Amino acid sequence: MRLFTKYNRINLLTTIIIFVLSATAFYFVIRYILLNQVDNDLMIEEGEIETYALEHKELPEPIPVKGQKISYTLSDKDFKKRQFATDHVAGEKGSYRVLRFKITVKENTYIATVAKSLQSTDDLTMSILLISLATIFVIMAASLIINRVVLKRLWQPFYRSLDILKNFRVDKKQTLDFPSTQIDEFEFMNQTIQKTTNQAQQEYSLLKEFTENASHEMQTPLAIIRSKLDLLIQDENLSEDQSKTMQSAYSAIERLSRLNQSLLLLAKIENNQYCETTRINLTDKITEKLNAFHELWHNQNISVSSSLKDVSVDLNSELTDILLNNLLSNATRHNFPGGSIKIILKEKELEISNSSLEKELNSQKMFLRFFSQDKQSRYNGLGLSIIKKISDASGCSLRYNFTGNEHRFTLSW
Repeated sequence: MRLFTKYNRINLLTTIIIFVLSATAFYFVIRYILLNQVDNDLMIEEGEIETYALEHKELPEPIPVKGQKISYTLSDKDFKKRQFATDHVAGEKGSYRVLRFKITVKENTYIATVAKSLQSTDDLTMSILLISLATIFVIMAASLIINRVVLKRLWQPFYRSLDILKNFRVDKKQTLDFPSTQIDEFEFMNQTIQKTTNQAQQEYSLLKEFTENASHEMQTPLAIIRSKLDLLIQDENLSEDQSKTMQSAYSAIERLSRLNQSLLLLAKIENNQYCETTRINLTDKITEKLNAFHELWHNQNISVSSSLKDVSVDLNSELTDILLNNLLSNATRHNFPGGSIKIILKEKELEISNSSLEKELNSQKMFLRFFSQDKQSRYNGLGLSIIKKISDASGCSLRYNFTGNEHRFTLSW
């Protein structure tokens, strides 16, 4: 839910509750005041009747007055004090405010009943209530319209800043140019984002420079060491033990070289140095790899079956080569002589499975760097990590399944 919508809902709900409670309280207060005024008028009538009876020793003759009724009945012994009530009067429409009190004339005690119509009071109360409700609805409608128009306009700089930030790439030398705003909070946000992105670009440049330098500086001494070891291994004067030692050192250098290349590749992927994409015919790419691996599979007596649809996708060409090489190398490396590899290319996914004598991989750790289920393995444990990084960088999802001693990796895009 958008912040603007949520704010409007909370604001509208709070306004409705406050106005409803206020209107209810206002209605009862007004009605109480008006009834109190009617009661005062009834008590004035009571005083006039008592004054008349005291002076003339008889009850005054009830005079018909619109909206007012006076009547007398002999007193009931249980009647003790003045009583106010809201009731209906026989033969009259609407409710009346009624006052009953005792009065004694010539040793006779009567109950005088004075009733005053509440029609005008009810009409006035209802008018006030309707005016209040109408005012509430007008205020709510105006508040809703103002909130939608004003708040939407107030939040415009925020959304413009987000649109600019969406197109920001840390690997591109670009400066964020946020529009000026008179709202302090948004101006502070823009300044903070600008400062953070500038710092990110500087750190990215330093990291990229380090990666490039490390790639150059480390490969050169490794190549020299490998060359020197080649010369020593070819020396006929070496003893058998010395030859084995040289072979061990040469293997270690080879492994270190592969490790260096793998780590540098991961660093480049994480630094978005392979962000450019082109339209690649994946079918042709896989066919090319099948031809490249054919001799290796033939030597290991591994049977290969493939089902390839004609599929083209937008990927980085170099990363695609590395990804396919790693997937097929992984399927070959963890296979056995006489095993099988299956390759299925569909419109939206690529599936590569291989037979294996190894158990199911740990799905929680298999893509972690340097993780290997076989601690004695001569490989550096970066192959699956590289496959996962390339998949993520290419916007693809990678799934792993193990069924019937068969490892299956599925790449979807």
